Formats: sequence, C-alpha cells, structure tokens
Amino acid sequence: MRPRTRLTLVIVAMVGAVVVALSSLYLQALIGIKLDDTIEIARVSAEQVKSYVLERVRQAGPEAPGASLEEAKRRWVRLVREDPQLPAFLIRTVASSAAVVEILVSGDEGRVIASSNPAQVDEPAPRMTPLMEWSRMSTSRKLWQVLGPLRDLELRVPLGAAPAGQAVFTIHVVLSTALLRDAIVPELTKLAALSLACLLVSAGAAGLLARRAARPLEQVAAMIDQLAKGEGLAEPAPARQDSELEALQSKLALLGRQIRGASEHAAEMRGRLEQLLERLEEAILLFDRNGRLAVAGGATERFLGRGRWEMIGAELEELFPPASPLGALVQAAASHRQRLRNHRLAARLPDGSETPLLVSVEVLEDFPARERRGLVVTLRDAESRRQLESEIDVSLRREAMGRLLSGVAHEIKNPLNSIYTHLQLLELEAKEKAPELGAEIETIGSEIKRLDRMVVTLLDFTRPLELRREETDLVALAEEIAGLLAPVASERAVRLEVAAETPRAVVSADRSLLRQAVMNVVLNGIEAMEQPGSVKISIAPAESGYELRVRDQGRGIPPEIRDKIFNLYFTTKGRGSGIGLTMAWRIAELHGARLDFDSRPGEGTTFRFLFPAAAARAGAA
Repeated sequence: MRPRTRLTLVIVAMVGAVVVALSSLYLQALIGIKLDDTIEIARVSAEQVKSYVLERVRQAGPEAPGASLEEAKRRWVRLVREDPQLPAFLIRTVASSAAVVEILVSGDEGRVIASSNPAQVDEPAPRMTPLMEWSRMSTSRKLWQVLGPLRDLELRVPLGAAPAGQAVFTIHVVLSTALLRDAIVPELTKLAALSLACLLVSAGAAGLLARRAARPLEQVAAMIDQLAKGEGLAEPAPARQDSELEALQSKLALLGRQIRGASEHAAEMRGRLEQLLERLEEAILLFDRNGRLAVAGGATERFLGRGRWEMIGAELEELFPPASPLGALVQAAASHRQRLRNHRLAARLPDGSETPLLVSVEVLEDFPARERRGLVVTLRDAESRRQLESEIDVSLRREAMGRLLSGVAHEIKNPLNSIYTHLQLLELEAKEKAPELGAEIETIGSEIKRLDRMVVTLLDFTRPLELRREETDLVALAEEIAGLLAPVASERAVRLEVAAETPRAVVSADRSLLRQAVMNVVLNGIEAMEQPGSVKISIAPAESGYELRVRDQGRGIPPEIRDKIFNLYFTTKGRGSGIGLTMAWRIAELHGARLDFDSRPGEGTTFRFLFPAAAARAGAA
C-alpha cells in the first residue's frame, strides 16, 4: 500500500473516531433530554390527575363520624368510579400531551376504576416496564429499544389516605416508545447526515493533506527503489524542499553511489574470477553455505560431464553422490569440516576413462563463530600436473644451464684465441727447426678450431634471438619442408607425408626459425627410422589454436631418457650433435608455443607443436 493511501486512511479513521465519539455523546445527551422531558410530562399528567381526584374527594364532604378506614376507601373508590367527569378529564389530559398514550386509575386491588380508555375499566391493571427503571438502562440499550419493536412504559404515582398513609389509588401514566422514536429519529437523521458530511469533508481534506505530506515519503521510496535496482541517484533539487528531505536525499544519493560502486566492483571481481577459473586447467567449484554450487570453472565440465551453467544451483549431493569414491571423499570432508590437500584418487570420468585425480577440499568458516560459509572443491588431473611439473623443471634446468654455458663459453673462448695465436707462432718456428712436427701441430690446430666452433654454438644458443614475425601458413610450411627433405628421406627409404585438416593454418611467426625447428624434428624422425616407413606431418585446429604433429615409425624413445632429450648435447646417435631438438624447443618457446612428445617403444614417436590462440589470431588479423 502506498504511503499516501495509508496516510489518508489513518486521517479518515481518526476523524471517523472523533465523529463517532461526538455523535455518541450527542446521542446520549439527546436521549437524556428527551427522556427527561417525557418523564416530566408523565409526572405533570399524573399530578394533574392526582389533584383532580383529591379535589373530587374533598367536594364529596368529610367522612361520617366513626367510619372505619375500609369504609372510607370504599367510599372514595365509589366516588372515583361514579364520577362522570373523570374519564373526560383523563382523555383531555392524554390529548394535551404528545408523549402520553393512556392514563389509568386503579384501586388497591389492582383493578382499573377509571381510564382514558373506557374498555379498561374493571380490568386488571396491565403490567408494563416502569419508566424509571427503563431510564436507568444504558444509552445504547435504550436506543435499541426505541428503534426496535414497540414497547409501553408506565409511570406509577400512588394516591394515599391521609390517616394511615396507605395508598388507596394508583395513577398509571402510560407512554409508548413509538412516541420517543418519533422525537428521536429526526434528530438521528440530522446527526447521521452531519456525520457523513464530516467524514466526506475529512476524507477530501485528508487526501489533499496526505498527498502533500506523503510526497517526500514517495520521493524517498522512489529513491530506495532505485537503490534496490542498482540505479544511480540524481542530486536533490534545492528548490522548495525541506532541509530534512534535502539532507535525506543527499545521504541516499551518497549511499546509492557507494552501492553502485560496490556492485560494479563485485561484478568486476566476479567477472575476473570467472575468467581466471576459465583459464585454469583444474576444476574449481565454490558452494555456498546451503551446499549449492555458486561458481564453477570451465574445466568442471570435463570432470563432471555436465554443462557449467547447467550445474549452477545444484546441490553438493547431486554433483558428488556418496555412492561414488569421489563423492564419498568430498562428502566426508564437508561433513567433518576436514581440509584435504591434493588427495590422490582414481576416478572414472564421464567418457568412461579412469584417471588419477588430485582432490582438494577447503571449508570456508566464520570467525569466531566457526559457522560454515561455503565449500571449495578443486579437482586436478594428476598426470597433467606431473607433466607440467616436469616441463617446469626442464625449463628451469635449461635456463640455469644456459646461464652456466654462456659464462663458460666466454671464459673458454678467450684462452682458445690465445692458444691458437701461440700455436701459429709455434708452427712458423717448427717449419724451420723441426719440420717433422707439422702434422701434430696441424692436428692441434684443427681440434682448437672444432672446440671454438662448439663455443660459438654455445654462445649462439644462449644469445637472445630477435624474431621477425610474419603471417606464416603452417600447411605451406609443412609442404615446403617435405620437399626440402625428400632426398634425405628417400636415401633411407622413408616416405614424407603431409596431412592437413584445414586448407590454411596461419600463425604469426618467424618463418625461417620456425622452419628450422620443424626441420630439426623431421630430420630426427627420419634418422630414428631403422626400417622403411613413413614420417607424417599433420596440421589440425585445436581448442587453443593450431597443432602441428610430426609422427615417425621408429623404435620410440625409452622411458629412462625421455626427460633428457631436450637437453643440450644429449644424443643417442653416434654422430649426432645433441643440438637439434634443444634448438627446436627453444624456437617454439620464443613463439609462445609448446613442444612436447608422446612415444611408445616399438611404435614410434609423435612430436607436437601447439600454437596458442593469440598467435593464431595475430596471424589471421
């Protein structure tokens, strides 16, 4: 209900209560006045009859000497009964009063001896409600009886004998509530009309007053509604407003700006959180205090087999049923408020495969009440984490090795130059004094040159390379490499094949460096073939960009040396340098790509260049 409507109803109710109270007082006073007038009229009528009867008795003369009281009573009754003028007097008295309907005179035996209605003579006096008793009733009851069925009231006035003070006659003045009704109803009608007019006027005035008084409240309510909707508030208009309202509007406007800022900040933080969870490979699920899923990362779909937005709002028991080992573990940790950290568990994925997972459960609690505010469940692929840790370890070791080699190369190159210079001087003197030492000096010189080439290679590997990026089509690059290495492959009875799932796969890259990296991997695959077979170069779109694969049918890489194949100078070939794969890995790293492999003994090895989406978009732009 609007404030203006409530205020109008309150004012009308208050005015109505005042009108009802005043009307009740007026009605009570009106009934009292009318009743007093009626009682007074009845008494006057009774006194008139009483005076008439006493006068007639005196006119009849005194009692006979020695007459008893009973004889006197009989004489008085006979006088009243036989008086021919008394009925006419009673009729005139009734006619002269608007409130009296009948006057009776009864004897001490209770029978009517005179009446304004001749039919009542010699009949028992009727029993009616005494007027004085009726007057002592409450105002509401008297009003109910006046407006209800007709009722007769009587005023009894005893007329006694002087000697004994005993009542000889009783004068009955009869009144009807119909006469009171006729006197009261017009006044009630006027009162009702006046009350209704007062209520209507008060309702109109209350409406105008409420409209004016509730306008600030409606403005405040509208401002609060805007705050609830997250809308901003305009500055309060300074014209024709109360200072209290201006102060309230200013505070609400300030509160609105704070709420809007907090809402925008919360929305921004939630967006950042969702973007962060989207990029993470592990599945992170945040449940509220009621055990319902509030936020979930994109990787959740892979582990639980349901759409992320479909799962929002689902209960913990629904996503992690206790019947499964994973669900039992999560449920137990949640119910006992036990923190789990990378608990290893073999779980079955929705596609039917079984994979080791690292499960973490963190219970969020209030302090110091220790009430549960939420639950965070994290699911990680244990194998992917192991590979990531291995790659990080290799990267760190390779970086450390690069710094070490760079320092060692600089320290070695200077002595080598000095040794080679002195060797040349020695060679000049040996030609004159000991010609037979020429062959040995030449051997020493060639070895110094080979050692110098190795130092230069080390410096080239550790020196930063400047990329000259351009749009590079991986499909065209693969076909070019296959054409260049076809003679080498044919010498070993190896077929080079190119397969592309897309006609173009454009990335932003240094074409010459990328060609060198892929050629090193393809040459490594050709040299790993001990029997005729094929080396296949394939290009396909991937979720994060493009993937270039080089698959050979060689003997595979033994498990014990897989962590070493990207190390500088590590090789299993008798005449290999151990630089090709290391350089390929470094070039892929410079392009923001990833180079990894999968090998099965006896079946061959597959190297994968995975180019990120950023490189693919930059190349396509």
